[in-house]
Amino acid sequence: MSALQIIISAVLAVLVLAGISMMSKVRTAVAGNLLSAFAMLCGIVGTLFFAGVVSVWTIYVSILIGALIGSLLAARVQMIQMPQTVALFNGLGGGASALVGLLSVHGDSAFVRFTALLAVAVGMVTLVGSLIAAGKLHRILPQKPVVWKGHALCTLLFLVLTLAFVVAGTFAHGAGLTVCLVGAFVSASLFGLWFSLRVGGADMPITISLLNSLSGVAGSIAGMAIGDVFLVAVGGIVGASGLLLTQIMCRAMNRKLMSILTGGTMKPSNPTPAIEENENEELVQRIMDLEKKIKELEAMVADLEARVQALDGQLNAAPAPAPVAAPVEEAPTAASVLSKAKDVIIVPGYGMALAQAQHQVRQLADKLESRGARVRFAIHPVAGRMPGHMNVLLAEADVDYEKLYEMDAINDDFKNADAVVVIGANDVLNPAARNAVGTPIYGMPVLNVDQAPEVIVCNFDLKPGYAGVENPIYTREKGVYLELGDAKETLMRLMAGIA
Repeated sequence: MSALQIIISAVLAVLVLAGISMMSKVRTAVAGNLLSAFAMLCGIVGTLFFAGVVSVWTIYVSILIGALIGSLLAARVQMIQMPQTVALFNGLGGGASALVGLLSVHGDSAFVRFTALLAVAVGMVTLVGSLIAAGKLHRILPQKPVVWKGHALCTLLFLVLTLAFVVAGTFAHGAGLTVCLVGAFVSASLFGLWFSLRVGGADMPITISLLNSLSGVAGSIAGMAIGDVFLVAVGGIVGASGLLLTQIMCRAMNRKLMSILTGGTMKPSNPTPAIEENENEELVQRIMDLEKKIKELEAMVADLEARVQALDGQLNAAPAPAPVAAPVEEAPTAASVLSKAKDVIIVPGYGMALAQAQHQVRQLADKLESRGARVRFAIHPVAGRMPGHMNVLLAEADVDYEKLYEMDAINDDFKNADAVVVIGANDVLNPAARNAVGTPIYGMPVLNVDQAPEVIVCNFDLKPGYAGVENPIYTREKGVYLELGDAKETLMRLMAGIA
């Protein structure tokens, strides 16, 4: 590899990093995306030039076909379908890396054979796992965890076999190398199938982040196999960023990555309140105090009954006064609450994405702001089916990005807000996560919606979310207004009722 190629690869890798950095800010996100795409295009051109295959015309036909397919997907895929599209792209990246490994496995050195076999293994895990994830997200496959007999044992067996074939193939030649290649291909594919089927829909944001990281790792390993510095660098960038995002998602859901991959989060959803011994003693004391007060109230009631009987004679002797109609106060409704609210927090969830109600949400925010209310959006890190899903949907509806607040930045404000509007969210605001021991959401940080004085729930129904845990907010006796049904319709009714 020439020094010029190394320098160009380093410069392009820096441009990719600069583009990623620019994408972290709203005003420069589009330019950052274009910059990273331009650097990748230059990388393709440079690879064709330094590999001496610029004159092979079939390459350009393939590039044209790929560009047409990509343009068609960009035009036709809706925002609601973006999670499964991202999962599919991760899989394609892994498949491409596996193909590179297949074509370079018969190298002269042990290092080339090792990296090629490893690229095949990681690439196939990524491809199969991503296809399963995309199928779950697109509702082609069951979204709940699928567990077969001996699932954990088979998953571990396929992983061990994959590593064994990779190591054995490093020192094999001829027919032996071919056997190891086929073995690594099959066992890695089965491992990807077994581990991805066991992941449920609630853990899908973490799974997509992990598969994104694996696609980068596979690309980087493939770059090592063929000696392409740029592919190694960019693959490393994607792998590292995906791993960091996976860690962020795990912290946001109070999950451990190994527990998700091995099905450790699939626990019974029967909530068991965590009551310490001292809390139990305090509860007994409260019951005794209540029993004492009940006896005192019974004595007071008996005394009042005696006084009432003594006054009956006096009341019967006097002429009856004309009845005075007591003023009747109308019961508050969701619309009347929003009409008076001056500080409103909107909590979007996956139900908003399913109903494609992001435009109606923005219209509601605009109407409330036109009445002088302050409107903010509370975004949970795992709301939706991939990281940033809610941000993308609201951006599509032209919601100002400055109005979007992460959980840590807004969680303390719920108790002071006049009203909270929930749009198709459940698990991310379920207070049972604080004390429902043994459930999938136990210990998961949630939005403090239950601390708000007035909560308007615009969900399709009252069924539990993906975690299968009942939400106690729905049964709260005061300050909760259930506007059930399609989010578009309920939001339109709300807006029509706001005076």
